[in-house]
Amino acid sequence: MSFREDVFAKIVTYITVAVLLGAMLVEAFVIYMERREQTELEAQVASDQETINELSGQTHSLTAKVEELQEFQDNWENFVILADSEFCQQMREDLYSRPEVIPQEAEEASILAEEADALGKTDDTDEGEITAEEESAQITADFSFPSPDDKEWLLPLNLGNKPSVEYLFYARAQDLERDRYIDLLFEVPVDRPDGDPLLDEDGQIIWECLAYDAGLGWTLYMPPEEESDG
Repeated sequence: MSFREDVFAKIVTYITVAVLLGAMLVEAFVIYMERREQTELEAQVASDQETINELSGQTHSLTAKVEELQEFQDNWENFVILADSEFCQQMREDLYSRPEVIPQEAEEASILAEEADALGKTDDTDEGEITAEEESAQITADFSFPSPDDKEWLLPLNLGNKPSVEYLFYARAQDLERDRYIDLLFEVPVDRPDGDPLLDEDGQIIWECLAYDAGLGWTLYMPPEEESDG
């Protein structure tokens, strides 16, 4: 074989090897991309499956909550009817005109709560303490009950409970000028079996306060006459 033929054969061999290497690299790249896509697809499938499982769990949870809310609605349907009844509206109208049944102790507790809030906002200095004391000395309470047209401030707690000898009501009094509220728990003695509220000597419904929350937490209320008897 001549030198020229030998060189030509080597060139052909090199080209063949280069082509084969290129083909192998292309095939390897294709395999790599396919495996990469497969890995990504598997990860996506796993993520989608996890999402489906989470959504399925949320669906079961929401279904349980819907059933719970439906049960709650069914159980409290009578309560809602009673809260919107003519009798309850008459009680709102009566209490609306009776701000004197709000205990004096509850109004004083509201002033103390406002003083505590004012002290918490002042700096810990003598000047700040004097200012807070001067401001608290000028605080006066003027609580009343909202309009009877607003049904949310008076709610019955046990209307229709036949064995009871009294009705329990939750009420909220307001001092609009000071933007303060007092939550109250009232007991109204009733005459069984008719269930009509008992009246006092003046012919008015008896509203007996059991507890109140004027901003310092719920406190049991004891009327002055009971305190003196004790």
